[in-house]
Formats: sequence, structure tokens, C-alpha cells
Amino acid sequence: MGKAWVSKAMRETVSLGRELLGGNGIVNDYGVMKAFCDMEGVYTYEGSYDVNTLVAGRELTGFSAFK
Repeated sequence: MGKAWVSKAMRETVSLGRELLGGNGIVNDYGVMKAFCDMEGVYTYEGSYDVNTLVAGRELTGFSAFK
């Protein structure tokens, strides 16, 4: 569950930073877009929040929500 929470929190954080800077959030002067692109890679590599939650639920309950 830790990986699921961290990936979700990181994605929300960089999205908020991009929103706060408005148009400047997508230029290289502030580095927010670089962080956003890096986070998308981590989010994809680690798996999405939903997949991590399903895997953790299967381990806790013994029942698989997917096959």
C-alpha cells in the first residue's frame, strides 16, 4: 500500500505545482514540467494506484479481483 500511496501523492503534487504556475508550469525555466514528466515515468513503472491497491487487497484477503 505504501507504493500505491506514494505514487498517487507524487502525481497529485506535481499536478498541483503545474496548476499553480499556470502557463509557466510547462516551460523549462521552473522545472515543474521536468518533474511532472519524471513522475509520469515513475507512476507508469511502479504501476498505477488502482493496480497496487488490487494487488494489496489480494494479498490481504486471498481473493483476486482480476484474473
